[in-house]
Amino acid sequence: MSKRAVAFVSDLLFASNIEATLGRAGYEVVSVEDLPALEQALAAGPAGLVILDLHAGAAAKEVVQRAKGVPVLAFGRHTAAALLRAARAAGCARVVPRSTFVAEMSALVTELRQIGGTADQDEEESLT
Repeated sequence: MSKRAVAFVSDLLFASNIEATLGRAGYEVVSVEDLPALEQALAAGPAGLVILDLHAGAAAKEVVQRAKGVPVLAFGRHTAAALLRAARAAGCARVVPRSTFVAEMSALVTELRQIGGTADQDEEESLT
């Protein structure tokens, strides 16, 4: 898995936080704000991971389809249980509440990298 990640996040300040945090861990992060930009970023070079803010305006299913086998790490508000479940159903490799993503960002990315993006473990408390 490449150490290049594409972050589909609408909040530019949060995107900067992702870039800085993962940059310190040796990752190149490309931030995008829409599906065409996601496709361009994925076509520009190999990516090992797509990070998806489920509140950024694109359906998880569309992102997973465009990622074409690149694992998708999705996060969203813990109160949006239906959105989190839909992301799981769409095939995201890992789905967590935003608070977990923020607290464990590097570890989550490393975990997906180590197991090749096939993690099927999620934060069960996010469904309540």
